[in-house]
Parts: sequence; structure tokens; C-alpha cells
Amino acid sequence: MRSPQAVFISLISLAVTGLAAFALPLMWPAGGMEPIPAVSWAPIVFGTAMIVVLSQSWRVAIRGARGDVSISMAVDVATMLLLHPFIAASGSALGTALYHLFFARAWREHRTARAVVRGIVTFSAVALGGWLFHTLRPMPGPLNFVRDWIAIGVGIGLRLLIRVVFYPLGMAALRTEPVWEQLKYEWERLPVVPFLLTTTLGGSAAVIWQAQPAAIVLLLGPLAATWAATVEFSRLNELLATLEDKVADRTARLAETVKDRERRLAEFEAIGSVSQAMVQAIHPEQVLDVIARETVRVTGATSALVTLPTEDGSRQFVRAACGDEMLPYVGFELPIAGNLAGLVIRTGDVQVSVDPPNDPRLNQELVKVGHWQHVIEAPLLAKGRVLGVLVAATGKPVGFDEQHIRLLSLFANQAGLFLENAHLHEKDRAVAILEERNRLARELHDSVTQLLFGLTLNLEAAAGVLETKPVKAAVLVTRSQEMASEALAEMRSLIFELRPAALQEKGLAAALANHINLFRRRQSIEVTLTLEEGEERLAPEIEFCIYRVAQESLNNVAKHARARHVLVTYSVEREEAVLEVEDDGVGFVPDTEAGAQSFGMTGMRERLVAHGGSLEVLSAPGQGTRIEARIPLNNHSREG
Repeated sequence: MRSPQAVFISLISLAVTGLAAFALPLMWPAGGMEPIPAVSWAPIVFGTAMIVVLSQSWRVAIRGARGDVSISMAVDVATMLLLHPFIAASGSALGTALYHLFFARAWREHRTARAVVRGIVTFSAVALGGWLFHTLRPMPGPLNFVRDWIAIGVGIGLRLLIRVVFYPLGMAALRTEPVWEQLKYEWERLPVVPFLLTTTLGGSAAVIWQAQPAAIVLLLGPLAATWAATVEFSRLNELLATLEDKVADRTARLAETVKDRERRLAEFEAIGSVSQAMVQAIHPEQVLDVIARETVRVTGATSALVTLPTEDGSRQFVRAACGDEMLPYVGFELPIAGNLAGLVIRTGDVQVSVDPPNDPRLNQELVKVGHWQHVIEAPLLAKGRVLGVLVAATGKPVGFDEQHIRLLSLFANQAGLFLENAHLHEKDRAVAILEERNRLARELHDSVTQLLFGLTLNLEAAAGVLETKPVKAAVLVTRSQEMASEALAEMRSLIFELRPAALQEKGLAAALANHINLFRRRQSIEVTLTLEEGEERLAPEIEFCIYRVAQESLNNVAKHARARHVLVTYSVEREEAVLEVEDDGVGFVPDTEAGAQSFGMTGMRERLVAHGGSLEVLSAPGQGTRIEARIPLNNHSREG
């Protein structure tokens, strides 16, 4: 419903134009105009109205022009120039009102009001336009081309002005747009070219009729051409509209496809960055923290939790969280029965809660603290087993869509695999530590323990013959001193392997040289060491990693290679440190033999990967083995 101000504007505008259409021709009648016939005016008005009604549906559209114009405009102009202004205005107004009341298809609401407004505006436009024309060209009289066409142009211009201005003002009470917007719209959509064509046609018909009525048949050709052009232009406009619709549809579909591809690309980039972050995290605890953090980043959630069940499946605990409000709940116990995460663990399916504050399956303390309004919980799957639950929550009522659910499910599956790998790495590390302990135990048993046992026997024997055979006792004591020195040397060697002091004091090159000297004496294997180090020392953890790789490589040579010569090369370049250990032993097939997957190889590879490095093993049966370890230095500091 329009405001009282709009209704007032509408009534005032119609009243002003209507009164002007009656008052001006009566107060200042045009020169030479005859008075309105008392008897014959009614048939003329009715006939004009019928012609207007019939011609309303014939609309002139010009290709490229704005809008179209009814051919009734030509009838209005012709009657306006030929008849008394009131007769012409009455016929045009009646025909326009009848058409819009009974035949117009575009309007379904306010038909009567629209017909009245159309009739009043048409009456005013035709009456005032005809009055101004007859004022400038008194009739009857001889034809004057310049004067007549000036009068026609002025009359038509006044009619157009009234139509463009007063029609929107009269419709102000029925339309919802502001009055100024209506005026602007009418002016922008004014079909100038069709208007000029139809008005010129009507003016030409009036002039020809006044000069020579029989010559009016000459207008049949232009009328037929106008009709044919209108039909063709209508067909072209329909084709253009169809083409534009197809182009718009294709453009919309293409934009949707591009948007979908951009989103998929963003998802792949996010998954890639998540994978890289997880690869760098070795321990399971680190992986869980990365999973929670990257869940928030990938899905736009405000909170994320990772819950893991106990081995017997009776309880579950929050093991990692992201979000300041969630961090205090790490270690928080959640039930299995009746809990949404417990349902995910039992079924292995993604679960969604769209109303967390009223969902009894969620812990309401977490819901309240995190302001949860939408929650997705996905299983961490690995080899068909549910390792845990990934929870993503947001404070927005509709924060997640189908794409987020799909992405979180994919991410949870990937996270489950990384979590499983982290557990396997942890087991491998434990086995490697156990193997190292066993190796040291064997070394102690094979060397130090036997020496100490022999030392004990010698001392007991020396004590037994000390009084009777002091010379023999002295020999036994001397041998015991040698055995004690040898045991001490062995112990120092083992301690040096655990934490070499030379590595901390003199650097990696000196530590490698000391270890290789001991290796030569103990294993009787010739070793050539080549050092190409830089002026600056590397970070301590990098030097220790390279030292352990060299130590394990030489241990493998001693145990398995049966080599006679080993070449060890250590070099430091600007971007990476490189250690190469090459022997002339029996070799093996790296891809198939158990040696390639031994704990020693696994331990070396894990050490290097933890620092962003890599291990390459080249070997073949009967052709020896070459191990190449590389660690990039751009991510590690150096010491002066």
C-alpha cells in the first residue's frame, strides 16, 4: 500500500493535467477552429475509440531501439490534427481506457484504476497537443510545409511530455517505486525511434487527408512495410532474447563450474599442506595436534577436537584440541554410550548435529564453552578400523554444507592413515632402541664381560700363588692390568658410540676420524675417510644425526658386507650436508631383501627424515653397497 504522500501526488497530477486539458482550449480557443458539432461528435468519438482499441495490439519495434510503441499512437496524432481537440482526446482516451480495462494482458491488478489513469493522461495529452497544433496552424487554410510541420512537431512534443511526466505521477498511488525512480525509468525506456516513426506516419496521414483525401491510399505501402518490419523485428528480438537467455545460462553454468573448480583446487591445496604438516610430525601426539589445527584451517571451524578410545573400547578421551576455549579439555573423558563420538566409533559413519545446545548426544559443557551451533564428527579410519573421532564445530547456525562434510570425511580418512603410520613409526623406534640395547649388551658380553671374567680368574690365581710363587703371581697381576686396560678401552669405545665427546668438543669431522680409527682396529677392515667440510660447524642435532648414520652404516658393513675396503666421504655444501659410505662387499637387492628393511636402515631413514633429509641405498649382489645420506641446511642454523 502506497503512502498518503504518493496518493496525494497522484491525485494532484491527474487533476492538474485534466483541468489544463479542459481550461486552456476553452479559455484560449485556437484560431479558425469550429465549435464542437452538436450531433455528429458521438459517432466520431466512438469510431475513433474502436480504431484505437484495434490498433493497440499492433506494436512497432525497431531493432536496437528501446522498447516499442503501439500503432494507436499514429491514430492519436492523426485525429489530434484533423479533429477538434476535445473530440480527438475523447475518442483516444475512451479507446485507451477500454483496451487496458478488458484486453491488456500485462496488468492483472488494479485494472480499473490503471484504465482511468491511462484515459485521463491520454485525454490530456491529445487535447493539449491538438490545441497547441491548431493554435500554431489555424484551420482550415492552405498547406504550408514549414509551418505545418513545426506545428505538428510542437503538438506531438507536448503530447509526449505529458505522457512521460504525468503518467508516472498518476500511477504513483499504485506503484511501489519512488516517484523520481518512476520518472527516471519512463525516460530511460522511452522508445524514441518507434515513437518518431508512428507519429510521423500519423502526421503524414493528417496532412495528406487535408490536402487530398483520396491520396491517403498512398500510406498503405508504408503501413504494410511498417507491419512487415515489425513482424521481422519481433522475430529477431525473440531470437536475440533466446540467445541472450542461452548465453546467460551458459555463463551462469560456467561461473558455477569455475567456482566449483576453484573450491576443489583450494581443497586439494589444503589437503596437500595438511599432508606436508603431518609428514613432518613423527610422534602420534604431534600428529594429533596437527590434525586438530589443520581441521580448523581447512573447514573454517571455530573448534576442533580429536578423541581416541581406550584399547578395550570402554572409554574415550580428548587427546588433542584447537581453539583457546578447547585446550583445557585435553584429557577430558567422554562416554561411549549415548555420545555422538561414541556413535561414530561404533558405526564408522560421519555424524552431524545441527542443534548442539539441544542435542543430548553432545557434552553440553563443551557446547556451552565453545558456543557450538553446528557440529560434524568424522571417524579416523585406517585399514577398516576406527582409530578415533575428528570433531569440527562452529558458532554459526549453518556453518557447514555438504562440501565441508565431504572434505572433513576425506581429511579424517587421511588423518587416520597418518595416525596409523605414526604409531608404526613409534613401534619401529622402540624396536630400534631395543636392538641398539641388545647390540650393546652383546658387545659387553663379547668383549668387556669376558675380559672382566678373565681378569677375575687371573686375580684369583695370583692370590693363590702369591706366597708360594711370587714371580708367577706378578706375571698374573701384570696380565690382569693389561686385561683391565683393554676392558676400559672397550667401555670407552661403547660410551663413545653412545655420546661421543669428540663430537661435542671438536666437531663431526674429528668424531668421524676417531670412530673410523677404532673401527679399523676392531674389525681389521681398511677404511678411507675423505672430508670436505666448511668453515662453520653445523647445528648439533644435524652433526649427531650424520654421525649416527655413519656409525650404523659401518656397523652394517661389519655385520653383513664381508668387505675388505670402505670409502667414507663427508662434504658440506652451501645448501646441504652429504655423507657417502661405499664398500666392496657382497651387496644385496635393496627392493627385495630383508636387509633393506632392517631396523638399522629404518632408523637411519627416520633420523634423516626428521630433519628433512633423505637416504638412498644403491646395491647389487656381488657389487658392494653405496649409502648416500643428504640433509638440507637451509632450514637449520649453523654455529660459528
